[in-house]
Amino acid sequence: MGAPTIQLEKLCSGTETRDALRCVQDLYAAGYNNGQLSNKDGLEVKRGDGVTYLDDYRPSQTDTQTDADRGVRVVAVMSAEIGGLNSMEPLVVGAALDLPVVDADGMGRAFPELQMFGSFICGVDPCPAALSDDKGQRAAVLQVDSAKHLENHFRTVCVNMGCSAGVAFAPLTAAQVRSSCIQYSLSRAWRLGHAVLHAYKNSISPIHAILQQESGRLLATGKVSDVQRTTTAGFARGILKVEGSGDFLDETLKIDFQNENLVARFLSDNKVVACVPDLITIVDADSGTPIATEEQRYGLRVAVLVLPAPPLLCTPEALQVVGPQAFGYPEDVIYSPVGEYTCNKPVPPRPPAPLHT
Repeated sequence: MGAPTIQLEKLCSGTETRDALRCVQDLYAAGYNNGQLSNKDGLEVKRGDGVTYLDDYRPSQTDTQTDADRGVRVVAVMSAEIGGLNSMEPLVVGAALDLPVVDADGMGRAFPELQMFGSFICGVDPCPAALSDDKGQRAAVLQVDSAKHLENHFRTVCVNMGCSAGVAFAPLTAAQVRSSCIQYSLSRAWRLGHAVLHAYKNSISPIHAILQQESGRLLATGKVSDVQRTTTAGFARGILKVEGSGDFLDETLKIDFQNENLVARFLSDNKVVACVPDLITIVDADSGTPIATEEQRYGLRVAVLVLPAPPLLCTPEALQVVGPQAFGYPEDVIYSPVGEYTCNKPVPPRPPAPLHT
């Protein structure tokens, strides 16, 4: 959790998310149930702004506890979002804790705020939840009025932690993962990368390969002509402009972003051509390599693509949380799906190598 631009100057320790997960387990071991701890010895539980919380939860003998001691057995880990650093974090945590990684995520893309996690949109309680930094501080939340209150509280704490921290929520059941998360998103990422590599090998445009794989649409090609970016309130916010070339000559595409790209419009008529929850992605015009918001700079030759959002994010209930109005845009910015989402299929396991006699 935090602003991606911070990663350019502050490295992760690699233990933040693992520590947050252990904090959640320790809360269960202390008798957590329905927002309450049965063992509050030496703890100052606070309440404010719709959140019941602990500033730094450090129970005794944490290092010697097993999963059984902690009161909840974690059998797998999963990414909250299949985008950026967070898409890789479960692989790091899974390797460290010898746990499998579920081929799914909570968004089917990346979104900047915690309440945009699919399970929370579907009404799953996020608590207990924990936030941990590189120095070992473990902020814990026991109860919230809403997932948005959790976002607001953890965002403030994250800024005080240096704008970068690991986060973990209450465990999901298998049924909740199936009903409120995006299935096979790691497989989707693998297939997309495979399509691009296949395009390289066969001298095919990687841009065409991405659009074909994802049923997407090309918004523009051209040069980044302006980037205005600030890190504020725990987010990388700003705008960028792409000066069109080729079929888009004499056009300028403007994109608003808040960690992720939110809305794209051509300046000639100020008409919105794409917006959340569809995925507006910017890639290198030649290689198809994605370029994150924190890496955008003047002069880059890019292609701007829009890819369809999963159906889970397109319901009226979900659009209240992840649609353009959730980011403060007026009612005249209307979400119009770019196309039909292609349901993911799992990458099958590699067959075992033949035995040599």
